[in-house]
Amino acid sequence: MASRSLRALAALLPLASEALAQSTNETVWSSFAYVFYGERTPLQGELPSSLTPLGAQQLYSQGALFRARYLSNSSLSDEDNTITTNAPIAGIERLALDNNQLSIYSTADDYVVGGALAFLQGLYPPVTGTFAYNNGGENASVLANGTTVEYPLNGYQYPNIQSIPSTDLNSVWLEGHTACAEYRSSGITFRTTSVAEQMYDATLAFYRTTFADVFPNTLPSSMLNFDYAYDLYDYAQYAYNHDSSVREALNVDRLAILRNLADIQQFDLNGNLTASGSRQGDMIRAISGRTLAAKVVAQLSTHIHSAGTANKMTLMFGSFEPFLAFFALSDLASTASSGLFRLIPEPGSAMVFELFSTVNDTSYPQENELWVRFLYRNGTDSDAPLMEYPLFGRGNSETRMRWSDFQEGISAFAIQEVSTWCDLCNSITLFCDSLSYGSGSSSGSLGGTSGSGNSNASLSAPVAGVIGAVTTLAVLGLAGTTAFVFGGLRLRRKDSLDAAKRRSSSLGGFKGAEKMASDHDVSIAKSGARHERVGSWELSGPGPVPTPTPATVTENNPSGIFGASVRHHQRDDDVDSVLGAKPVDPVERV
Repeated sequence: MASRSLRALAALLPLASEALAQSTNETVWSSFAYVFYGERTPLQGELPSSLTPLGAQQLYSQGALFRARYLSNSSLSDEDNTITTNAPIAGIERLALDNNQLSIYSTADDYVVGGALAFLQGLYPPVTGTFAYNNGGENASVLANGTTVEYPLNGYQYPNIQSIPSTDLNSVWLEGHTACAEYRSSGITFRTTSVAEQMYDATLAFYRTTFADVFPNTLPSSMLNFDYAYDLYDYAQYAYNHDSSVREALNVDRLAILRNLADIQQFDLNGNLTASGSRQGDMIRAISGRTLAAKVVAQLSTHIHSAGTANKMTLMFGSFEPFLAFFALSDLASTASSGLFRLIPEPGSAMVFELFSTVNDTSYPQENELWVRFLYRNGTDSDAPLMEYPLFGRGNSETRMRWSDFQEGISAFAIQEVSTWCDLCNSITLFCDSLSYGSGSSSGSLGGTSGSGNSNASLSAPVAGVIGAVTTLAVLGLAGTTAFVFGGLRLRRKDSLDAAKRRSSSLGGFKGAEKMASDHDVSIAKSGARHERVGSWELSGPGPVPTPTPATVTENNPSGIFGASVRHHQRDDDVDSVLGAKPVDPVERV
């Protein structure tokens, strides 16, 4: 009890100083948050990974805390006041969701998108009788006969979440590690380092004994070692939360050891800045933090350039790798609080970047009057505070910095061009191929001016070839029509035999006369590998990454934006198959 009281007191002291600093003339203009998904079923096992009710509650709780901090003008409850302070965002809708003010991104994983929806339910819960001004206000809810119509489910609000698969160019900013071949190669190399070999030898007996005692005959014996530290902890933590017999047999001490080993492994795989890929000093293992940092600056820059109208709040939902990478890049993992920033975040954790001013003026401030602070909340427990921390090796009293200083600090390691990411990662994704074939100055740059982060990359050679072919056919068709009308060209119907011959020799789509009845005109061969964490099958042994049997699927790449219903891009579970495989040569003719 005494230690818990001291822990609570220690958490309150920084909040007290924060509240004092925020008590006069401070206005928050924009907030950028990267949020870790909630509890899901484990990666290993018979069930596909999916969000659990506990995971949904964790994200809902985090969203409710954000509501208390950013959308409430009144004093906080006693419980919320021990976790955060009140810092309302200027000009944001308090009750009714206005999608024009928010930018929301999620990976395409079901459990991540589901968690994002739960978070938004906590941020903007159902409400009746209140409607956002940009959505038409009350006029949009009143019919001509005077009847007021509410949204279903007692005023449920519909967020516009962009679900981005790793085959999309914009996934670079959200999960820059996932489709990065050099990142995964570096993870495979990790197992041959002295640190990994020592940990493997020192922990082998512990893993085998623990899983023989608690989880007999559940996982292959080849997995019971340090190479699979994260997967084994992930499996044990889920069982500990949901199975009383496992909780008793495993006990908190052995679970803590499993957690500690996973922390060590994953920080080295994502926060080791001395490890290089194809270029010396490229910090390839922290690639996801380098791209995420660029997105932070881009979103806040867009907000500034819009004079405060765009990106009042940016929410990104994904995995823990960008957390560890950014912690290392920003020197958070090297400070007095480094112990916290070398750990895998708890489910539902959030790191936040706030843009604010201290000028007592209701008009939008000048750029040189803007400040930035970084906040982190590890988990969603009632005693987990949202606290400020200094970036870039600054002292504990320098948790806030001018906007220009923040930009300068981020620019030291951020990757702002997709083409740069493609080169560092040696990626053979389709969008990298498009950029390499394209002409002009476009390279998928964030530029700090686009809220959507879209790129105007040039057309690839195959696409340009198709366009040219279609144009040629159109010209020939026009010439034929002219000859028919003005030149006396006559058409003669042939007999059925001629027609049969003509059909048998037709082009038959892109495969010509060789096309079979079962063939599709456009198909792409994919290797359907299950999406795994680095430090899992990649570390199972020497040699190339295992590639499953290829399967042919039809290309389907929708926008991934949904409002009233959850709609995903095509599943991107096969992204890992790009390793060890040559890219398919594009067909550049019709």
